[in-house]
Parts: sequence; C-alpha cells; structure tokens
Amino acid sequence: MRIFGLMLAGALGACAMTPMHTATTTLVAADAATALAAGQQLTMTIETPGQTPPEGEDPVILMRLRNSEGRLMSFDQSNHAPMHVMAQGAGGPLAQVMGLFGDERPTLYGARRDENEGAPFFCGESGPVALGYYEGADGAIQIVGLSQEFGFESRPDGSYGALPYSPDQVCARLRFRRQ
Repeated sequence: MRIFGLMLAGALGACAMTPMHTATTTLVAADAATALAAGQQLTMTIETPGQTPPEGEDPVILMRLRNSEGRLMSFDQSNHAPMHVMAQGAGGPLAQVMGLFGDERPTLYGARRDENEGAPFFCGESGPVALGYYEGADGAIQIVGLSQEFGFESRPDGSYGALPYSPDQVCARLRFRRQ
C-alpha cells in the first residue's frame, strides 16, 4: 500500500510539473447588452501545454474568465471527440448558432462544472454548459453561452449530421474587444 501511495504521489507530481504557457487578456464589453450580462470587462486566461502532446493525443487547453467581482468560470477546449470537432467546422452548428456563415471556425469550450459551482456570472446560476468563442479579423470577439451540448445523429449513408439546435438554448451572446 505504501508503494502504491508513493507511485501515485510521483505521478501527480509529474502532472503538476508539466509546464504551461499562459496568455492573459482583458476583454472590454463592446455593447450595452454584454456589459449588462457579464460586466464591463473580463480577464481571459488561456493555458496551453508547454510541450507537444504525445502523437495521437490532443492538448488540454483551458480558458478561464474572471469578472471584476473576482468570480471565475473555467472551460476546456472541446478538441477531443469527433462530434466536438464536427461542431466547430466552417458552416457547422456552432458557426450557425454564432451567426457565422462563411469560412469562420469558432472554437467550442466545455464548462468545467466542478470549478464553476456557485461562480457563474452569466447564463444563470448554473452557468453555460459550453461556450462558443470566435475572434474576427477585425479583433472583435464573440462569446456565446450554450445551455446544452450539440447533438448528432447517424444518417443512412453512415455519416453524422447535427440535430437542430434551438435558439432557446443560447443563454448569452456577448461581444468584446481586447484592451
């Protein structure tokens, strides 16, 4: 039992020592609706691994949003499951929900529910289940809060297609610019 404990401590220590690159940006509300829903400004932190992941694995990318009151919401980039990758494609369901109808490819983030308990500052007291994030060529940033994940169904030809997404499931449409 003691050996198992030492092995577990070593493994956890190795995970904790993985270097991370952190980028912090201040986002300023670009319209009154955003300021009302999320506050005048947010601090966005993106953490990416400092090392290339092993072949065949996707990196774990974390996004944290902190409001002026200090409340924090955390999200993981949804870059692992095939359905998440499909949802983020140009013209895919996330782009459609965000009002992007060209070659834009927004990024999908899933909420880290255990870290957001009691902290959400938009999309109600439970916060969003997922976020769509897109930064345009002009520097405008859109964040869309989603109350449910995207659903997919198999088609007769063996491919998959997205199920319709109800506009009622969009709990926030936020627009920012970098400060």
